[in-house]
Amino acid sequence: MPVRRPLGSTRSYDPLSQLVFSRSLGEYVWDDQGHKYLDLICGYSACNLGHAHPRITAAISQQISDLTWAHSGESLERQKLEETLGGLWDQQLDSNFNIKSTSKVWLTVSGARAIEIAWKLTHAKSPGAVIRFDLAYHGRSLASAHLSDTQRSAAIDPFGAHQEVRIIPFPQHHRGSCSPLLDDGSSKCESELCHECQRCLEQAARVFDQGPLKASTLFLEPAIGARGYYFAPAGFFRKLVSIAKERQLAVVCDEIQMGLRRTGPMFLSVAQGWKPDLLVIGKSLGGGIAPIAAVVGDPLWIDAIGPGIESETFAGYPLACRIANETLGILHEPNLESEIERKGEFFRNLLRRGLPGNSRVDGIGLANCISLENFTNAGSAAASRIVERLADEGVLVHLTGPNRNRIALIPSLLIPETSLVFAAEKITDAFKASGD
Repeated sequence: MPVRRPLGSTRSYDPLSQLVFSRSLGEYVWDDQGHKYLDLICGYSACNLGHAHPRITAAISQQISDLTWAHSGESLERQKLEETLGGLWDQQLDSNFNIKSTSKVWLTVSGARAIEIAWKLTHAKSPGAVIRFDLAYHGRSLASAHLSDTQRSAAIDPFGAHQEVRIIPFPQHHRGSCSPLLDDGSSKCESELCHECQRCLEQAARVFDQGPLKASTLFLEPAIGARGYYFAPAGFFRKLVSIAKERQLAVVCDEIQMGLRRTGPMFLSVAQGWKPDLLVIGKSLGGGIAPIAAVVGDPLWIDAIGPGIESETFAGYPLACRIANETLGILHEPNLESEIERKGEFFRNLLRRGLPGNSRVDGIGLANCISLENFTNAGSAAASRIVERLADEGVLVHLTGPNRNRIALIPSLLIPETSLVFAAEKITDAFKASGD
């Protein structure tokens, strides 16, 4: 570890933490020793378009020549991004729910800050207790840490915030999802949920009704990202949101990791058939280069706080907005959504054919995970060994989950099929070599 690196900023549990990178391009990265790796981590979905996409690098070069800074952050690029994002969300609401809206966009510099802004907005309009999943991860800032299932949350206790955050269970489906992960238009989506889903919904309703502080806001991830890449059926989310709305809770959807086509659709919540009051996106919005995030929603919520209460120097600065605009343009290329869905299913089928029966492959789009939870001693040691072996073979994968016994596979959305075949072969070999 570099001598000036703070201990608290290290990731000692990560088998890849000792790698030092010097170059990246497309779906590949190179370390400081010249070793080449197929990147199936992609900055935890920040680099959804891979590395150094030519359209984005060209846009950066032009924007640096045109305008890098603007007084109060006002620029044509910012206006374009706000119009594009708000328009995209309005189109989704109109086509899927027949809701006419003129959404507003609050730009900020990171996912954690966007979560904090969303919390401020809902608190201003409807103060009270906040509800989160037991597997949730919404950031590690002073406020967002309390919305996250992580030991880092216990490092701070500001203003008794833990008393205002309640926890509901997420159905982990250790044997696979009980019904479709996307809304298939079937009325059976909610009626055929498994016992685990029903139990989680019943417990959520009890938590919503707890006192003495009234519950006011529900923070959701439409699929669990950082805490293990777990997936629940569309019917579960639709029913959970319905229960929350019956109790007049505001619903905030965190699609920082799973939005912007990581799962195929532009917005996963809409594809599951439910509508949040506020949508939070980030990570890949900046093309893997610029830190930028956004809160999108109806003015009823976005305008809940007045001028001057929330401000950041670099929020919506021209360079980041230009990159985000270019990123959204690439994400709208013809057939991209269907290609992501096709390649994801192709990849998972390759893995299912090659991996041992006590493993489980989950996923949607190009958000994929291999569970080792049924391995000896819950599979934590085996998962770590497999991640290390794959790195030695030139493939980077992400060790994840509360017990670090799940392996997330998060490739570039533009990855060619040949690279997926290569990755599947290496992963299959690594499992065989592990001997578990």
